[in-house]
Amino acid sequence: MVTNILPIIIIVLVWMTNSVHSCSCRGYRHPQNEFCSADYVLYGKVTKETLIPGPPDDVNNNLATWEYTFKIIFKMKGVTQGVGQDVVIETRGNGALCGVRFDVGQSYILMGGKKPDGTKTIYLCNFRSALGTLSPFQTFYLFTRRSDSYNFNCRRRCKIGPKSIGCKYQSENPNDKTTRCLAQNALCKRERRRCRWVNNETC
Repeated sequence: MVTNILPIIIIVLVWMTNSVHSCSCRGYRHPQNEFCSADYVLYGKVTKETLIPGPPDDVNNNLATWEYTFKIIFKMKGVTQGVGQDVVIETRGNGALCGVRFDVGQSYILMGGKKPDGTKTIYLCNFRSALGTLSPFQTFYLFTRRSDSYNFNCRRRCKIGPKSIGCKYQSENPNDKTTRCLAQNALCKRERRRCRWVNNETC
């Protein structure tokens, strides 16, 4: 009986190991949704990279942590430090566990989370991008503080999604041209009592 069960146990353990040590992100989320759900949003330059190792037998860095020091260039949300000051952001040591790496000397837009103790984190499924890879619309929505910004319309509680009346968005299909067009060009903007897409004419 034990002999018959042993192969099944081995298969289950292999499946569990592969499941734990893997990372995948669902869909193609709109940057405005990412902004609204993020605990912090900033634009900063990486000045330092530090690996906090795990136990001696942790050869794959599964229990390690990368710490990145960013010098703040521009802050959009959830950041108490001032422009020019440093902020430390953590990620997991292994990419299979959704850890990410950054290049020292390069600058990035980050939209991440916070631990209960206030430590800022960034993972594979969070929004992170070099400024040069953003569309002109995305850049404007991020850096302006007026009514044509992600920040303003997040605070006005505009919702983007498949059930939205004015800002319908299908994030589950990342290859859909309309989905990508809306992500790169459109803003879900509140006008009077309703939210609707703007700059979506080409989508």
